[in-house]
Amino acid sequence: MSQTPQNPRANRWQYPLDDKACDRLFTAAKQHGPQIVFDGDGAFTVSYAKTAHEGSAREFLTNGGPDED
Repeated sequence: MSQTPQNPRANRWQYPLDDKACDRLFTAAKQHGPQIVFDGDGAFTVSYAKTAHEGSAREFLTNGGPDED
């Protein structure tokens, strides 16, 4: 069984994680920022990035790129 922080804001976790701890880890990364998972040899950083739905880079560039003043 993994050891997980009682307070997800503590942002430190110990690998291996059970299924419930993985859910808490991803929720904490989404709500509170990057989380650090230690595995004994090093650390992983788990972070959340919202996907942008504002168009693609290809679309941006084919439309002329940034406006120049």
